This record gives sequence, structure tokens and C-alpha cells, in this order.
Amino acid sequence: MAVYAIADIHLSLGSDKPMDVFGPAWANHVERLEAGWREIVSDGDTVLIPGDISWAMDFGQLLPDLRFLHALPGEKILLRGNHDYWWSTYARMEAMTVAEGLSSIRFLKNNAYLRGRDVVCGSRGWLLPWDAAFTSRDARVLERERGRLRLSLEAAAGLACESSGDPVRRIAILHYPPTDNRFRPSPITDLIGEYEIAICIYGHLHGLGSRCGPEGRSGGIWYFNASADRLGFRPAKI
Repeated sequence: MAVYAIADIHLSLGSDKPMDVFGPAWANHVERLEAGWREIVSDGDTVLIPGDISWAMDFGQLLPDLRFLHALPGEKILLRGNHDYWWSTYARMEAMTVAEGLSSIRFLKNNAYLRGRDVVCGSRGWLLPWDAAFTSRDARVLERERGRLRLSLEAAAGLACESSGDPVRRIAILHYPPTDNRFRPSPITDLIGEYEIAICIYGHLHGLGSRCGPEGRSGGIWYFNASADRLGFRPAKI
């Protein structure tokens, strides 16, 4: 079993939101995503999708996008992004996938998943205090996201303790980058540092903006930007 990641796939099969308006890099991105995915992902694999999954506003618009994902090989673990307006309670989302027979879709919300020797946890994250647009409202949202992330990290720690055999690899996925390209300490990096995270995967940053995000190893954690356009719409093996 292998683990892959790809963020910001921005599907809109049930709504009218063509992505090529954001430039030629997004031309035919759904077809390219499907081709790249099928080429490298097998049914026993897991694909992590850290946010901005669908432009849908509700479950009705969302279902074509989830059906598209379900038809692709592997299990998919979905995390909320800032554009996932359809995101709801865990119970409602789980009930919807059960009712629709979308058995390969999982949601990461205050929980964690053990897959082979990997344990996966995470939360959406938010703007960081040094962002020029950061306000007192953002401070409250960030603190709320830290709380959700801690719940997921605690769940991951519990799964790691229950696992037998070799030590597990702890993977945290976020939508927003947890720090910048200078690896400045943040409320998010401080938290994931407490829980022995080995790999931190994020998205949200595109094009030239990708240069602002962390890449490589810092403080024992390997940081990786999995935004779809940066990966050429092919999931990256983790």
C-alpha cells in the first residue's frame, strides 16, 4: 500500500466553474488529473486530498465530483479547504457517502486514520499572524483550527499507541501552509512539533505563490506543497 497526496483539485462537475479562467496551466485539468491518477495509483493505495476539493455549494452539486473521485483507484481521505463550502458535519457527510455507495471516500475532521504503517491526521489551518490581512477575527479562527488540529493529533497518537510492530509514520495534512519559506515558528508548527509529526503536507498556494510556502525539512518535519497545478495534476507519492 502506498500513500499519495494532491490538493486543490477544484472539481466542478456539478456546477459551472471552469478553472481555465485561471490560466493555461489549468486547461483540461480534470482530464489530466484522471489520466495521471490512473497511471500511478492502485486500488490498495490511499490518496490524501488536503482541501479545495469541489466548488459545490451543497451536496447536490457535490455528488458528481465525489462520484468522479470514487471511480478512481484507491481510498481518498478528504480535508476541508477554504473553498469547500459544501463541507458539513462529519455525521452528515458520512451518511451521504453511505447512501450514495461512495465507499472509497473518507473525511478527516477531528479524527485520524491508520493506513498500513502511516497514521494520517490534520485540519484546515488558517492565515498566520504575520499575514498582512490577519485580523482579530482571523486570530479567533486560527485558535479554533488549532483546537481541531489538536483533536486530530490526539486521535493519531492513540492510533499509533494501539498499533503493533514497527513505529508508525505520522503524517499531518493541512490546507493552509503551516509556516513560510523561512520556517518561522507559528501556532501550527508549535503544535505539530509536540506530536512527533514526520511529514506535513499542505496546499492552497499556486503558481508563483508556491515560493512563499515551506519546502523541505525543518525541526525534524518534512514540509511539502501538494497543490495540483504544482504537481502537474498527478498525485505525489509520499
